[in-house]
Amino acid sequence: MKLNIEFLQTGGVPLTNDLMANIMEAIKLYDVLGSVAGHMTILSGCEPVAGSANTVSPGVVAINDEVLFFEGGQITPNVFVNEQKISKTFQDQQNKVLIRKRTVNFGNTVPPNQYAWADFVRLQTLKGIQQSLDLKANQTQVDNHEARLQRLELKTAPIENGGVVWLFRKPASQIPAGWKECTDFRKKTIFGYDPTDPGVWSDLNHQGGTSTITLKKENLPNVKIKTNLLQPYGPNTGQGGFDGSSSNQWNWKNMESEPLGSSEPIDILNPHRLVNFIEPNFQ
Repeated sequence: MKLNIEFLQTGGVPLTNDLMANIMEAIKLYDVLGSVAGHMTILSGCEPVAGSANTVSPGVVAINDEVLFFEGGQITPNVFVNEQKISKTFQDQQNKVLIRKRTVNFGNTVPPNQYAWADFVRLQTLKGIQQSLDLKANQTQVDNHEARLQRLELKTAPIENGGVVWLFRKPASQIPAGWKECTDFRKKTIFGYDPTDPGVWSDLNHQGGTSTITLKKENLPNVKIKTNLLQPYGPNTGQGGFDGSSSNQWNWKNMESEPLGSSEPIDILNPHRLVNFIEPNFQ
C-alpha cells in the first residue's frame, strides 16, 4: 500500500484514528527491507568512531525482519532490542501508551531478546554488489571454464596416489609439494606389460633383472674348439713310429688350455642418465 496524504488543504484536515492507522500501516512497509537484508544485518552506519577502538556510531540494523535504529556506543559482546513506552494524556484525560519506541542498544538482557554483536553482517550497497558482479565471469565464461576443467580432469585422471610414476631431473630436495620420491623405483627401469606373454611379462608389477651378469657354461655358444695333434706317419715303421708291435710304448697325457678368463661380471647397463622417479602424494 502506498499512501499520498494531501495535508496541505484548507477547511481542516480530519486527523482521525483511521487516518493514523493507515499511516502506520504504510510505514510498516519499510520493514520489508529487513526481510530483504536478512536477520542481524547492518543496513547503514554502525561505523567505528575515529580515535576509539571500542566505540561505534549510531546506524540502522535489521533484526527478525524489523528495521530498527541502532543507538551505537561502547561495544559490548551483545545487543538487545529496547522498547520504550511513551504515554500521552488523551482527550478523556486518561494517560495511555501512545508510542512504542524500539531501538537497539549494547548490553545484555534475557534471551531470546539478545544477539551477539559479532554475528552482525554489514551489507554491501546495491551499487557495490553490481560493481562486484561486473568483475565476475559471465555465464559463457563459466561454461567455457567448466568445459576446460572437464577436459583437464580427463587428461589428469591417472595422476593419483599409487597410479603414476614420473621422472624428475632435479634433486629430491626440490620435489614440489604434493609429490614424493618413488623409492621402490630406485636403480630400476621400466618395461611394457604384455598380458599375452605366458612368462614374467604378463605378471604386472613383476620385479627382476640385474645390472651385471656372470657367464656360465650353459650360456656359452654351442661351438667346438679344434686343435692339431701330431700323429705317426704310416711308412715310418722302424724309425720311431708306431708299427703296432708289442715293443712300442706310449702313455696318455691329458692336455688343457690356459684359463680363458677371470669370471669378472659383465656390465650390461646401456648408456644412461640417473634421475629421480617421483609419484603423487596428494592429501
